[in-house]
Amino acid sequence: LDWVNLWALAVNEENASGGRVVTAPTNGAAGLLPAVLRYYDRFYRGDAEGRRTFLLTAAAIGALYKRNASISGAEVGCQGEVGVACSMAAAGLTAALGGTNQQIENAAEIGMEHNLGLTCDPIGGLVQIPCIERNAMGAVKAIDASRLALLGDGQHTVSLDKVIATMKRTGEDMSEIYKETSLGGLAVNMVEC
Repeated sequence: LDWVNLWALAVNEENASGGRVVTAPTNGAAGLLPAVLRYYDRFYRGDAEGRRTFLLTAAAIGALYKRNASISGAEVGCQGEVGVACSMAAAGLTAALGGTNQQIENAAEIGMEHNLGLTCDPIGGLVQIPCIERNAMGAVKAIDASRLALLGDGQHTVSLDKVIATMKRTGEDMSEIYKETSLGGLAVNMVEC
């Protein structure tokens, strides 16, 4: 998992330094998908077809969130950025590893379920702290979500549709100070020197 952390951190440090990254689904969460895809390549000897499957599946899951909720930290907090990226990466990895449709959906659901309520409270308004480390944590969560889903038969209690609706509602209920404004959370409780 050290490699996964390294890959996620590297992408987000590139973003924080003004470099070019792919929004997946946002710049603030851009490290998750590449880190998990690289994990697939490195530790599962991924092939071109698996990478395509990973990316197409992740994109489809991201589209569900964008259409039915939000991928914006300013609208729903970081659950809409790192949470959605975690869900996308978990589903993509599960698909690339040959999971069933039910296992893929379960992985996506697990990936979001454990990010519900995540605030967007960047210190100094910069996509650095806690954003960069959240990408590393999210990438590890995505891999774990995929592994949990692949260990099961796809049967689960909470559906992806329900967790997306819950994420949307949680974001609507969340105070504006936790939605990319830097007016609450770590943004105001961390002393800048």
